[in-house]
Amino acid sequence: MKDFSLYYCDCRLEEAEVVELLKLVWDELYELEFDAVFGTWRGAHFEPETDTVHITWENMYSAPFMTSIHRVTRVIRNDYPRDEFLQLEQAEIERLRSLPPKGRR
Repeated sequence: MKDFSLYYCDCRLEEAEVVELLKLVWDELYELEFDAVFGTWRGAHFEPETDTVHITWENMYSAPFMTSIHRVTRVIRNDYPRDEFLQLEQAEIERLRSLPPKGRR
């Protein structure tokens, strides 16, 4: 089963669009032969200047990975995530960890 949970999601993005883009990235990762069983989604970031959504993902074998998708053309570009994206995600991870167990999610 595909898990589309994210640590961080830009509030300017609608959930349905994020899920659609995550499915595209899932297919891209499969084509690149990443082992999704040992990976996790980190975040979805919106860059309005280029109308691009950046989705970050990590696995236990390598550094975090980023797939960028143009919202109109659906052109996909793979890269490593920017430090600012990783910092936003890490802040959210730390916030979630600091909550009492019943307050998570």
